[in-house]
Amino acid sequence: MSGKMPQTIVIPNDVFFASVCESLAEGRPVTFTVKGYSMFPFMRNEKDRVCLERYDGRMLAVGEVILFIYHGKHILHRIYSAEMSPDGRPLYRTMGDGNVRGVEYARPEDISGVMLKRITPAGNEWYCNSVSWKIASSLWLRLLPVRRLLLAVLRRIRR
Repeated sequence: MSGKMPQTIVIPNDVFFASVCESLAEGRPVTFTVKGYSMFPFMRNEKDRVCLERYDGRMLAVGEVILFIYHGKHILHRIYSAEMSPDGRPLYRTMGDGNVRGVEYARPEDISGVMLKRITPAGNEWYCNSVSWKIASSLWLRLLPVRRLLLAVLRRIRR
């Protein structure tokens, strides 16, 4: 063994997500490592991976995690509410699990993918359609008023 570390190639987000969205549009599921802290504690920066499938245009439920474009950036966040826009189409209000305020809105045409599962570094899979995921997601949505305190504690424990 030569002792050399494997090279890391850094790809700009716009190039990376263009490829992700192209694969999703072609009907291929996509798995990638999460980068960023906005979805902590459900997804950890550069540790957990997510698997997404193409968004098929169906009405999405509160608690689902979607990949969408907002102000020109790709974002992976949870749906907090769904309402109808004045033109009669769905409008989804999203927020990262690691955020205490600040929301984004996604229209169906902005959505590329829907999360199927989270994969831990050990390879354990947590499917988004499982009862445990749905209960944890629902509980986390309801804990928004005390999230700042909970996040401070969890960040000390889980990073």
